[in-house]
This record gives sequence, structure tokens and C-alpha cells, in this order.
Amino acid sequence: MRILYLCHRFPYPPNKGEKVRAFHQLRALAAGHELDLFTLSDEISDTSDQSGLNGYCRHVTVAKVNPTWHRLRALGYLLGRTPLTVPYFYSSELQKGIKQAIDSRSYDRIFIYCSSMAQYVENISRIPTIMDLVDVDSDKWMQYAAFSRFPKSALYRREGSCLREYELSVCAKATCTVVTTEREAEIVRRLSERIRVHVIPNGVDTAYFSPEAVTPQPSAPTIIFTGDMSYYPNVQAVTYFAQNVFPLISQKIPDARFLIVGRNPARSVQALAKIKNVEVTGFVPDVRPYLAQSRLSVAPFSIAAGIQNKILEAMACEIPVVATSRAVQGLTQGVAGAVSIANEATEMAEKIVHLLMDQEFARRTGVAGRQQVMLEYNWTQALEKLLRLVENPFSMDLLPSVSDRNV
Repeated sequence: MRILYLCHRFPYPPNKGEKVRAFHQLRALAAGHELDLFTLSDEISDTSDQSGLNGYCRHVTVAKVNPTWHRLRALGYLLGRTPLTVPYFYSSELQKGIKQAIDSRSYDRIFIYCSSMAQYVENISRIPTIMDLVDVDSDKWMQYAAFSRFPKSALYRREGSCLREYELSVCAKATCTVVTTEREAEIVRRLSERIRVHVIPNGVDTAYFSPEAVTPQPSAPTIIFTGDMSYYPNVQAVTYFAQNVFPLISQKIPDARFLIVGRNPARSVQALAKIKNVEVTGFVPDVRPYLAQSRLSVAPFSIAAGIQNKILEAMACEIPVVATSRAVQGLTQGVAGAVSIANEATEMAEKIVHLLMDQEFARRTGVAGRQQVMLEYNWTQALEKLLRLVENPFSMDLLPSVSDRNV
């Protein structure tokens, strides 16, 4: 089949959650189908190396987004009901290219990755369309509103409300809708019972993220957090941990370190490096050497949606994880059960201290975690389900994967 794949961010290198999922989808689809990728980039470094996609896509079209200009343009929509996300991800250049491609080629499927990309094909009804919401962004914006002060809270609530209406519209037009977790599927079903929604989870490359790839290095007791450090939920999580949890740990283990690893650290994250034994790395080409220094990974989220890849990657490396219940809400019961859950600062500090001081217990926890991840979150299972859906997007049910049976 010929597939038109629309993606809101250039999906290479696959170094953050949304890019990882898109990249693996492209790789799986390319094995049996012909792909044309139309995508956007709001970072100069994103498209410096397109070679990683050349083997999967017949044609790649990338339109540049100027973040400052596109944000200002989006503000012009405040008085209406258009989500600001939609004009931010609009490019007349990309629209022109997509129209020409549809007019000149006979596509069998359109795959839309992220709701904001639906605007480019909103008038196309003759081609079966798969809408991958990934996370339900309207729910995420509502969470932002709950944890923000006015006037940001009002802006976030407005975006969440408008996005909910928009998601209903684009999902109703699509042949079927895809999300990453059963929680997100329930949100979509509440939008409309008529929407065909399927859960296709993320996976983790357990060969790349493995104990062998992160052979432990001698170091002080180190706790790690990984992710894009300009992303608001990540900023909020590490700030809370560094200011409220880490001092309690330091009282019991004075040489404990907190390692914040990820690109684009916000100023507030950079400021955390002033705290004794807190290190902020910024961009790193490979996160695994930093995982090798770490005895434990944390996911202290108050705001979370979908699947937290950072949890799966740490567990695949046999590194124990301590997380809030919100951070694991999208995971299967088996994997979530292998995570130490704590929602209050004191409880979280106590569980971390226990894992850092009892290394045999930590080892057993890490081994059990990897076993569950290998069983329930491998890309093979998830992508086999995706391929079945692309072949038959009118299906109401797909054969369940291991992950689905354990939700």
C-alpha cells in the first residue's frame, strides 16, 4: 500500500517519546508498504541528519516552524474556539506539498500522528485515515491548568477545552483512532461512543536499553531523571524532587547525587544545579552512560499522560524505579507493580533510601522490572497490532497483545 504519513515533529533521531513512537511506526510500516512522510521541525538540529529515515520513506518533506513567530500567530486565535496548537503546527508550504502529493499519487491510507496534523487533510474523505492521538493532549492541558496560577491556568484551561472539541471532530472523521493506553482510550470513548478507538502501546528496545549496555560504573549513590528538560511536566517533576525529596535523602545518605539528564533545560532546571550534589547535564548524545552511573531512576510526576518511556528504559536496564501513581497510570498492572510507588515527599525519600542502602533488594527489583518490560512492552507486539490496523482500519477489534491482556 501507499501510505501518506503526517507527523508534527521530525521523527529522527528518536531521542524523545513522541519521536521514538513515530520512528518505530515508520520502520514497521516501511517493511511492507511505501511511505511518504510530511513533517515539521521547530529545531535547527532536528533535520541535520535525515539519513536515518531514507531507508524507510520513499519521500520526506520537512517544513520549518519558527517557534517565536508561530506562537505569536497562534495568539490571534484566542478569541475563537480554535486550539492554539493547531495554528502553531500549520505551514502553508507543507499544506501545498500535501495537496500536490494527494492529487498526484493514489494513497491507500493516510496516517495522522498527533491531532494537530489532521488540519492538512480535513477535506479528504475518500482515503481511509488512521488518527494516532498518542496522548490525549486536551487532558494534558487540563492537568497543566490544575497545577498553574492565573493567568496561565485560564489559558491552559481554554486550550484543553478547545482541544477536546477539536479531538472529537478529527476522531469522528477518521476511520479509526489510536492511543497509547487504556486510560486514554476511555477519555476518547467519553468524547463519543461512535469513535473506533484502539490501544497500541509504546515499546522499548530491550537490546539497546539492557544491563549489558549500562555496565555499572563506580560512583556515589546516584538517582537519575531523564527527559526533555524544557517540557513542563518534566520541569515540574525535577523541581519538586530536588527541592522537597532530595534534601530528605541527603540527610540519610550525604553523598547521594541527583542527576538530571536531558536537552534544553529550562532556567529553573539549570538553577537546581546550585543545590549540593545535583547535576544538570543538558543534551547528551547517549543517555546510557548516565544510566550506568545510576542506582535508581525517579519519575516524580504530578502531571502525566500516556506511557512514560523513561520508566520503561530504566527498567529495561534493570534499574529500579520510584514513581508517583500518576506516572504509572498508563502502564500495565504487571509493569506498574514492579515500580515502587510513592506520592508524598517523605514516603518517596524513604523508599529511595531503602533501595540505595539495600543493594541486594535493589538488584532483585531491577531484575524483576526488566522481565516485566520484556514481557509486556516489546515493539514487536505493538507494531504487529499497528500493521493489522493499517491493513484493516474498519475493524472494531484487533487480536489482543500481551500488553492488552494485562491492562
